[in-house]
Amino acid sequence: MKRVGILILVACAVLAAGGASAADTGAKAVDAAFVKAFLAGDAAAAAACYADNAVLVLPGSPAIKGGKAIAEAIAQFLSDVKVTEFVLMDTHYRTAGRLSAGWGHFKMTTVPKAGGAAHTDTGTFCDVASEKDGVWKYVSDHASTDPPPPAAAPAKK
Repeated sequence: MKRVGILILVACAVLAAGGASAADTGAKAVDAAFVKAFLAGDAAAAAACYADNAVLVLPGSPAIKGGKAIAEAIAQFLSDVKVTEFVLMDTHYRTAGRLSAGWGHFKMTTVPKAGGAAHTDTGTFCDVASEKDGVWKYVSDHASTDPPPPAAAPAKK
């Protein structure tokens, strides 16, 4: 009976962390929790998706290393903007043992809290999560924005 209680507690923790179903584990569950946190503007919940020794690489930024530095970067970002849309598309996930990888495309729309027009970024992402003591967290997260479309060719005279 004690074992069943522990399993129920673990299942509840996983569901609370990311709204994941029993089939959503590994990087897929961490991605779901991260998107939920960003849409809620919850920097602490987003930062909790990262292991203490994680590395985060954002477009136009050097690698951000360590949970504390990642938490600070996320808090700064979310203090400046409201995320109004965050969608992961064409996602793929592979899990083997205590390691899980996810990759695909994203679309994120933000609005500056100080006022201004909405801005939408699209791009690709690749993340790796590891499981420790029953909890999955990112150990590596890399996002790249799509390049701008090529400039139109000048009209021939």
